[in-house]
Amino acid sequence: MATINATINITSDISSYPTRINNTMTMTKAGGCTGLDETTGLRSKKFTSTAVGIIVEADEITADQASKLYIRNTGSSKENFFYIAYNSGAAAAATAETIGKLYGGDWMLMPYDGGTDITVASSTTDTQILEYMVFADGIVEAKG
Repeated sequence: MATINATINITSDISSYPTRINNTMTMTKAGGCTGLDETTGLRSKKFTSTAVGIIVEADEITADQASKLYIRNTGSSKENFFYIAYNSGAAAAATAETIGKLYGGDWMLMPYDGGTDITVASSTTDTQILEYMVFADGIVEAKG
């Protein structure tokens, strides 16, 4: 059985009471204790325009599973970023639901149901690289 663990450690001194968060999650299949056992593999994509690109297609992952999506902006710029969105258009189309922006060094790990395209758009025409990976219960077909 595959075991995938994700750990996050956050410390902060922005308030009078220091904050410390340390959590670990074992990624399991929906409705059970069995670990997720498939992945798209770690991918990276270079962007040199502000055009919208799909990084994970809805038909690539078995829908309605307990998949997890990892995305990281590999750059170091605090001015340039990627828009991350559900559906098409990253930040432009009416059908898009923008999740947020990933600046250089930023990353995210989120639940992913496998039924929606994940799109991105760079904020700049300067070269930026995004890395991403889906941990899933079922991969329909290899893409990328």
